[in-house]
Amino acid sequence: MYTNPLIQLLSALSRREISRFVEFAHSPYFNKHKDVRRLAEYLGSIYPDFNEKKCGREVVFQQLYPTLPHQQPQLAIVFSYTLRLLEQFLIVELAGAERILEDKTLYYRQLRHRNLASFLKTNWEENTTEVQKRASISGGAGSAVRPSDGVFFYENKYRKAAEQDAIAMRLGQPGLGFLAEKQTWLDAFYLTEKLRDACELCQRSKLLKTQFQEEGFLKKALEILRESPDYFIDFPPLAVYFNLYNLLKNNDLNDYRPTLEIIYSNEPTFPKTEAQNLYNYLQNFCIEQINRGNQQFLREVFNLYQVQLENGLLLVDDVLPEWHFKNIVTTGLRLDERAWVRSFLENYRPRLGPKVAENAYSFNLAAWFYHVGKPDEVLRLLLQVEYTDLRYNLDAKSLLLRTYFDLEEEEALMALTEAFKQFLKRNKTLTDFQKKGYFNLLKFTARAFRLKMERDFTNTAKWQESVKKLTADMAAADTIFNQTWLEGKVGELEIEKLRN
Repeated sequence: MYTNPLIQLLSALSRREISRFVEFAHSPYFNKHKDVRRLAEYLGSIYPDFNEKKCGREVVFQQLYPTLPHQQPQLAIVFSYTLRLLEQFLIVELAGAERILEDKTLYYRQLRHRNLASFLKTNWEENTTEVQKRASISGGAGSAVRPSDGVFFYENKYRKAAEQDAIAMRLGQPGLGFLAEKQTWLDAFYLTEKLRDACELCQRSKLLKTQFQEEGFLKKALEILRESPDYFIDFPPLAVYFNLYNLLKNNDLNDYRPTLEIIYSNEPTFPKTEAQNLYNYLQNFCIEQINRGNQQFLREVFNLYQVQLENGLLLVDDVLPEWHFKNIVTTGLRLDERAWVRSFLENYRPRLGPKVAENAYSFNLAAWFYHVGKPDEVLRLLLQVEYTDLRYNLDAKSLLLRTYFDLEEEEALMALTEAFKQFLKRNKTLTDFQKKGYFNLLKFTARAFRLKMERDFTNTAKWQESVKKLTADMAAADTIFNQTWLEGKVGELEIEKLRN
């Protein structure tokens, strides 16, 4: 990859964003530099192949100035201007996505700064009428308004009320309406943001294995909210984060269903990224419960994936990330949802990124064939997987190991085991935890395979003692990847021996 800062930034963009940047470069409002337009056009045309051959200084200069001898200072200036324009483009894109450019508060501020009295009075009177209606209906600023942008809605309403109060003072119409509304929205914004951060503190404390304590105003705010449940009627996102916080903090399984329901019912009121975070919290909670042995939460994770698929929350620029694709398949197969998973594989194959589609589809279809007992298809498909990605390499080797085990292919299994061990020893990017998990998988799989091959030729009592010792050693091990599969295979061995 070419290391120029401009190229590095462009490499992180999607094809759609590259196209929009080229359009942005051609807007005379933002850019009047013709050379910058030409550079943006050229870089957009070669995306994503930003290599030295296409992005070398001499090559780019000739694209911009085909009749001139190379002049590096001139090229450097164009690159600097284009980088600056790209930075501006990314800011404008985010401002548009977060609807900052639609915020009328900025418009009102311009009117006030320019002292446009007639415009100020018209806008102020319209907003005054709205405030009076809300106050007369329920006595509160939030009651008649359902938020449409989560916690950011409260922040926008707070800033709008503050600006309207400033306009009122400019017009010589001081009153309590806008100032009171500002306080209401400020409370809602502050409390919701406070609880949102508290949820993240809970989540991170679990990951870092540290203790998170309720301190300062958070502790007081929680006491107030617990004593005033009616407060949530006006502010649904606050209710969402309050329930979610209690679930994450207390780990009470009785809190899961109510929290799930309130997130389901209010999801449309949140921006996409915030809704994604909410479901991520729920998934992490479910995974924590699964790790504690509550296997019924595997179904809950599967349900969460289905809801997110239906609502388009897993898509990024209309593309399903390959690891979501894999996790959904893995979860579905663990629940034996064979028909659903096969349908999912075919329906969402076109939604994968073009660079990873074949690898992701072939590997996950191989996993499906393994689950339905067709090992020959597994071997055929794994030959189609390119091992350029470390995770695919590891997962494919693990799936191949399981397939050889079931086929009783002793030589192939032992050869793979030795090759896998050498791969783990040489790889510098794997953590000690990962290496231990895979080494234990290989070690215990080899022991289980020997017992499988010896079950008909060994004294029953001695064989059963060996199985018992294997089971105890597995239980004492810190980490074993594919442990559920391995325990299932050892259990099958005991059942087969009893039948014989």
